[in-house]
Amino acid sequence: MQPDYPEDRGSESSVEFRDAVSGESGNGCHSPGVNDQSSPIESIPGEALTSVKSDTDSSRTAKAGKSTESMPGEASTSGKSDTDSSHTAKAGKSTKNHGSISHFASKLFDETIPLKKKLKLLRRLATVKHDGTVQFDVPGDVKPSTLDFGTGVVYNGSTHEETLSEEIEDLRPLQIVMLIVGTRGDVQPFVAIGQRLQEHGHRVRLATHSNFKEFVLTAGLEFFPLGGDPKVLAGYMVKNKGFLPSGPSEIPIQRSQIKEIIFSLYPACKDPDPETNIEFNADAIIANPPAYGHTHVAEALNIPLHIFFTMPWTPTSEFPHPLSRVKQPVGYRLSYQIVDAMIWLGIRDMINDFRKKRLRLRPVTYLRGPYMSPPNLPYGYIWSPHLVPKPKDWGPKIDVVGFCFLDLASSYEPPESLVKWLKKDEKQKPIYIGFGSLPVQKPEKMTEIIVKALEITHQRGIINKGWGGLGNLETPKEFVYSLDNCPHDWLFPQCSAVVHHGGAGTTAAGLKAACPTTVVPFFGDQPFWGERVHARGVGPAPIPVDEFSLEKLVSAIHFMLDPKVKKSAEELARAMENEDGVTGAVRAFYKHFPQRNLTSDCQPLPNKSSTRKSSALSMRRCFGCS
Repeated sequence: MQPDYPEDRGSESSVEFRDAVSGESGNGCHSPGVNDQSSPIESIPGEALTSVKSDTDSSRTAKAGKSTESMPGEASTSGKSDTDSSHTAKAGKSTKNHGSISHFASKLFDETIPLKKKLKLLRRLATVKHDGTVQFDVPGDVKPSTLDFGTGVVYNGSTHEETLSEEIEDLRPLQIVMLIVGTRGDVQPFVAIGQRLQEHGHRVRLATHSNFKEFVLTAGLEFFPLGGDPKVLAGYMVKNKGFLPSGPSEIPIQRSQIKEIIFSLYPACKDPDPETNIEFNADAIIANPPAYGHTHVAEALNIPLHIFFTMPWTPTSEFPHPLSRVKQPVGYRLSYQIVDAMIWLGIRDMINDFRKKRLRLRPVTYLRGPYMSPPNLPYGYIWSPHLVPKPKDWGPKIDVVGFCFLDLASSYEPPESLVKWLKKDEKQKPIYIGFGSLPVQKPEKMTEIIVKALEITHQRGIINKGWGGLGNLETPKEFVYSLDNCPHDWLFPQCSAVVHHGGAGTTAAGLKAACPTTVVPFFGDQPFWGERVHARGVGPAPIPVDEFSLEKLVSAIHFMLDPKVKKSAEELARAMENEDGVTGAVRAFYKHFPQRNLTSDCQPLPNKSSTRKSSALSMRRCFGCS
């Protein structure tokens, strides 16, 4: 089945590369993992949220898809069945009535409404785009106050001014476990934080994927393996452009990975060291939201939990959830609730299985409780306040601590060939181009575009091969150096500009080095960082990977080489110069750590004869949202 691509606004190279990243060839063969059109929230087989349709369903909606073609990230209703399209049309019509979206959303969080009805409401309210983000529209006359359903923050624009610069009283030595899920870029900031906590006398165990065992141990921290393979997860995310599966064949892969992660969390907090057999009993948990089960483990063990993350996960009226595509500012806060609900629906059966079988806790029903932020769950966001200031409607339990950098440059020995290549023309610094641990479907085509763009703009370039396999040239070029892994804090200061996927850590390293930046987002929060970079004036508008073309890359390079853009990048780097995100993170952890044991609100499983249900946990608390 040939996908219905939107009308191309670029050059012929854009069309060719769209084929390359999707695994599509001119013979009409279709990669089974690619989501071509938008799709409604369909069903939940085995409680797993899916946005999928059979080929028959997709072909039935081809005509509808043509009438609503859009560039990626824009609203679209293609990919629906005739019935669903009519439902959505009615829903779209009704949302034009004053406050109707408020009516839908309030029902979504009404505990008296059955699950099946809520799923229908969610389907009418939101659409899953082909890039894995959530699209919904809000009427222009709806007031923000009508879209906030008990999130625990009153919409009054009040500002909470607090500082992390004060000295925090030291804590007794703790056994701290970090539950971190993701790629190396997600893990690296926590290695830096863990090292600092260890310097303060704490015992730190970093629990993450086995791929990063040597990285963690070399940094001097204890390691414990979590389930899930980041290469499999990254491949899944690139193919599906987000968290939601694009086809039935993808569902078992995603759910198997998530289940492995969730069920490995409790042993990470309690089991002895796998190599030394030294006992370990966590006194506190630091985690990122994709661990999903961390709040439940903290509840079962009755120990404090502190969430740290590299992307916004707390509702605000200043920008939408990074995994959503809502254009109207009035809907920004609601976007967090919608995305939260969709993720929760996709994992609730695994979470409750984990609670009952492993933790011996009561199951959590859909959107159980008042849907409010848990008062004792602090959040720390790992980015520079000079790039994204702390929103005015975030309270004192939420901190923006700064980027957390790990010193890798001091111990790095670069290849002699790289040193010689850099010195060959010291007056012209190269442009770095690489996408880290993200796989590219057809790296040869992408490499061809990159090399041609460098040639047209008369620039030297360093291509990072990464997991994507870029930079394999049939004929070597003097102006191109193909590089394996290299610490960004060593390499970026020697570059004139950088082009990358927009991971938070890579973005931070480029900005710290005063490099103008072009973001080529693949999925997730990467478009968000691309937009932040562009808004700050230090890079062009992001180029989604399926719109990557020779024309757009050439234009982006010219933009980055503009002296005004370089000046803006230097100003931002100077502003970030005195930031110490690692110190900020440790101070935030100390500031919010309870000085006495927290009272547990967990309850044992009821007897089979009991029908009492727990209301101790809100939906937000059950997977780490606030």
